[in-house]
Amino acid sequence: MWTFLIIAFRNLIQARRRTLLLGSAIAFVSLLLLLLLSMSKGVSEKLIEASTLTSTGHINVAGFYKQRSNSATPLITNREEIRKLVQENVKGLAKVTDRARGWGRLIGPGGSFNTGLNGLIIEESDFLKDIKLAEQSEYKKDGSDKILGNIADFGKPNTILIFAAQAKKLGVEVGDTVTFISEANGGQTNSVDLTVTAIARDMGFLSNFSVFVPRQIVQDLSRFGSDTTGAVWIYLKDITRADEVRKQLESVLSKAGFTLLEHDPRPFFFKFQKITSQDWRGLRLDLTTWDDEVSFINWIVTSLNALSVFLVAILGFIIATGIANSMWMTVRERTKEIGTLRAIGMQKPQVRTLFMLEAGLLGLMGALAGCLLGLVIVNGINVAHIPISNKGLRVFLMTDVVSLSLKASHLVLAIVFLPVLTAIAAFYPSQKASQMPPVQALNQGK
Repeated sequence: MWTFLIIAFRNLIQARRRTLLLGSAIAFVSLLLLLLLSMSKGVSEKLIEASTLTSTGHINVAGFYKQRSNSATPLITNREEIRKLVQENVKGLAKVTDRARGWGRLIGPGGSFNTGLNGLIIEESDFLKDIKLAEQSEYKKDGSDKILGNIADFGKPNTILIFAAQAKKLGVEVGDTVTFISEANGGQTNSVDLTVTAIARDMGFLSNFSVFVPRQIVQDLSRFGSDTTGAVWIYLKDITRADEVRKQLESVLSKAGFTLLEHDPRPFFFKFQKITSQDWRGLRLDLTTWDDEVSFINWIVTSLNALSVFLVAILGFIIATGIANSMWMTVRERTKEIGTLRAIGMQKPQVRTLFMLEAGLLGLMGALAGCLLGLVIVNGINVAHIPISNKGLRVFLMTDVVSLSLKASHLVLAIVFLPVLTAIAAFYPSQKASQMPPVQALNQGK
């Protein structure tokens, strides 16, 4: 086999022009494959980062409380008991916290909109550590590039954190007052004036649906007791175990006497119509994973993956066709060489192996060149922090700078896939070469 590799390599060097042309095409496909995969992975990671920061834990123990058969309120009681059961039964637990939930209308001097209200337990949340504040120019026309406000002020009485796009709609900046109006559980309308202490950078779709306040504000607006909350959020050291842990907790909570809803892999706000149509009263828990809660925007990652597969499939077909045609030309040009090899005793499978090995080696060299170039480009893009100026694209990609994530598995895929593809593409011409009778090959080569 080593001898065959040396011969194949020398043949590629001898036909250097053709090797360079095909190798460059293969390197381009390898590069494009890596860029598409790293873009898709980058969007997926930003989706997880944004969702688990703003909208969901890795696993959520939420639920619905029904005072009447035709009503439903997204809350759970026995908060402390549920947290204790989670801490005692979940292995690989990173942390457990809970978020109070509210819904209402946020009103500012320049406009208003309906939004969810998230109540944070400041001491337990990494939200303030991980959130990035916006420059004034992101939410105010002719604003400066300075970041106004102090994130440490969030948590004081009657304070609120909003996002840049929301600040634009409301016509406010740091230090201004907004009013939140909500309907309490008993049907009465409550309101509270809140001071904007921080304005965060937008985080795609997910930053359009929520604003953040200290937990006590939601409790006061909704008239809930201290043992009532919106959802218990569970974070794992390994997020891939989320569905496994959800199933485990369903068993644990059932044994502890809680009534559970049948698992519905959708965000909680999509379930109201279904829950209100059911004839029962009291509390029922609803367990979901982060993937369930953001399923309504998973189409972004799915679309990018589908686009990647489609483009790589087309380019792969073009490359395979080019390799097959090139090998046909090689067979015609090297008929005398094939005849000589057969005459000195090389068997048909060995001739076929030699040509396929040559194509596979060409694919490997092209893939390696593309991977090396891909590593340089991806790292360069990430270091450069290239801003995304288009607002729609920022929402779509969940970030305001180009963010790519290149994994070792992507490199392995490119290095394995392209040589195998080129070797398969060369099979039929190689088979024809191996079937060529030695005398006929020698005569054709004259």
